[in-house]
Amino acid sequence: METVFHFLLMIVFLIIYVLAFIIVKPFLLNYKRLVSTISLKISYLIYLATLLVCVYLFMFYGPSDIENQLSEVFFFGLLICLFIPNLGILFRRNFKKYRELYNYIFSVINLIITFFVIFKLDQFDWFIF
Repeated sequence: METVFHFLLMIVFLIIYVLAFIIVKPFLLNYKRLVSTISLKISYLIYLATLLVCVYLFMFYGPSDIENQLSEVFFFGLLICLFIPNLGILFRRNFKKYRELYNYIFSVINLIITFFVIFKLDQFDWFIF
């Protein structure tokens, strides 16, 4: 039964990633802002893949007493890390004049959050990168 749950969760995460790939359209490029557009889309997809893999590992291979190992600040930080990149990719079309700067800023934010998630989860003894 647990193997079926692992398989179903992998399928759900794969569907989430494919839907994000379809929505972000990484091969549809804006030639006026080519580098900034590519950096934003690729950094978002890297962030999402890292997050999904970490959540999967955390759910099935994490410590059973996780509530004792997570501080409130770390948990709040992880919640923020879940929303900021998603909001950044959703609201990018609202910025016409400063779109290139916006793309670069959120590319950096996505990569910082990716490294933050990997770094914090690597601090657990069970999580090896």
